Amino acid sequence: MCAEFAPDGPATTLADLFGETTGTVYLTNASADDVETVVTAAGEYDGELPHLRVLGVGEELRKVRRNFLVASRAADLVDTGVLELHERKPSHNTTLLAAPEAVYVPIHIDTVDGTAVTRHEAFREDVYDWCERNWEITEPFDLRTPPLSLVRETLDGEFDPAAREDFDQVLDSTVDVRDTGDLDEVMASLLVAAKHELLHYNLSKWGEDIGLASKATFSRKKGKLEEMGVLTTEKVAVDMGRPRQRLVFTEEYRDEVQRDGLSNLITNVVY
Repeated sequence: MCAEFAPDGPATTLADLFGETTGTVYLTNASADDVETVVTAAGEYDGELPHLRVLGVGEELRKVRRNFLVASRAADLVDTGVLELHERKPSHNTTLLAAPEAVYVPIHIDTVDGTAVTRHEAFREDVYDWCERNWEITEPFDLRTPPLSLVRETLDGEFDPAAREDFDQVLDSTVDVRDTGDLDEVMASLLVAAKHELLHYNLSKWGEDIGLASKATFSRKKGKLEEMGVLTTEKVAVDMGRPRQRLVFTEEYRDEVQRDGLSNLITNVVY
């Protein structure tokens, strides 16, 4: 059986696969990093994407769910019908990408990445048949994460485009340190809300309405930031009902954000 080696990075290799295939592509035995690679490559691809089906162990897929930036981008692909995820039991099978035309096997050795590609007819047919059969006997996995496009669109509509830009900035600044601290999408939105002095009620209702988190989660995370001395609230009278709480930075951190921006606050305080 003949195979070729592609030394290019994942984005180029996957772009070649996306452009070559006319059918469904399966990613088997997927780790959280594998899913992130495919989601990133799909987002950067400048053509019509094939249908992508991911088979992964539950714990790896839950890691994806906990990474909001990846999960929300994946949710965009799910929402448009490009991506599906199924949960399977752990196995010792090789991680690979299978299309009707070829099988791509990622290779990772220390700092060297590459992909072995084979188009051997009998082999790829057997692999593809295995993928189809296992897909049918596995259960769908729910990301429980709103699409990033919905988050951005509703931030623009409910609040202000500047708030959405700051939210993107906060997410981008956490990419390399997301596993070393407590900052998540809820805390990120609370920090953005404090900068723009939004009402906590409006923010938590927005978050619950789009499926970002419950109002209780927003209240709990707000309490944590208050305990840290990062933000506080001011009472705002309303026509009917109890006063609402406006989210604001404490004096110390208001000055810091005005001087150095949100990214500095996240790096030096939240992490």
